[in-house]
Amino acid sequence: MHHMTRLLLAAVAVTASAGLALGAAAPLATASGAHVVDGSGAAYNDWGDEGTLSVKKHSKSNATRLWQSVLYADGAKWEDAGGNLHTFTASDIDGVFGPRTRSATEYWQAAEDLEDVDGIVGKETFGQADSFLDGPYNDGTVTYAGLVNKVNFLRLDGRYYVKIGSKWKLAAYDWRG
Repeated sequence: MHHMTRLLLAAVAVTASAGLALGAAAPLATASGAHVVDGSGAAYNDWGDEGTLSVKKHSKSNATRLWQSVLYADGAKWEDAGGNLHTFTASDIDGVFGPRTRSATEYWQAAEDLEDVDGIVGKETFGQADSFLDGPYNDGTVTYAGLVNKVNFLRLDGRYYVKIGSKWKLAAYDWRG
């Protein structure tokens, strides 16, 4: 049932957002030679061959920021030490794969009925998430239609960018800023 609801919400969100324009004139940041989230090929299957994100791998990066944007869009929950659930919010998108991100990732993996509910973002997790990407649109944006929010990424020259403040930053695995 969750998956069917997700598909219906995604269709509505994408349809509603098709006419939105993002400030495409925002400056792009670059990190020369960085390993980045690949944006070549069709958007709907971009992420299934991505690297791993966890508390031990690429834990401080803009690739982590990209993943945290997915958690935010889907309204994923994280569990505190007392067992209380909290919604992953925009303020949790900090590029640091810490306990909140790990817990919210486990919640997301369980909600998506994935085989590995381990708090590690690997090929299976990234691959499930890219099923909900739409675009790229004429301005180069790609929309992730979450259950609660939608987020946009920039896909330019075979690379993904995340918006940090008013600037687009390269979604690199080894760089955060």
